[in-house]
Amino acid sequence: MSVPSSAELTRARLARRFVAILLVVAGITACVLSVLKITGGVIGDVRFVVTTVFLILGPGWAAAGFLRRAPAAHVWLLTVGVGVATTLLVAQFMVSTEHWRPAVALYVMTALSVPLLLRHAVVAQ
Repeated sequence: MSVPSSAELTRARLARRFVAILLVVAGITACVLSVLKITGGVIGDVRFVVTTVFLILGPGWAAAGFLRRAPAAHVWLLTVGVGVATTLLVAQFMVSTEHWRPAVALYVMTALSVPLLLRHAVVAQ
């Protein structure tokens, strides 16, 4: 097993920063499109894709950002796993309490994820 060079570590940090910033933009965009109640047409399709990508990757990347020098495969596995698990738990809570408010769930998950994503964008490890 070889030790990664500083150039490789720098590329990994830049990639992690880029993904974190991209997810912040996706989360904010999903919330704005939700507030505007965009549902149809091409923009409605964009809203669906952006919201789905953010809900699957956003919370997971916020958690995975705390891994130090982990291989990319581990980071992505943790990202998708935590994102899917978080989204399912929130959906299960909404179903169990009979308060189905997916827009509110999106806003809460964005509000919890974006500060951590911004932290990871500044301090990529």
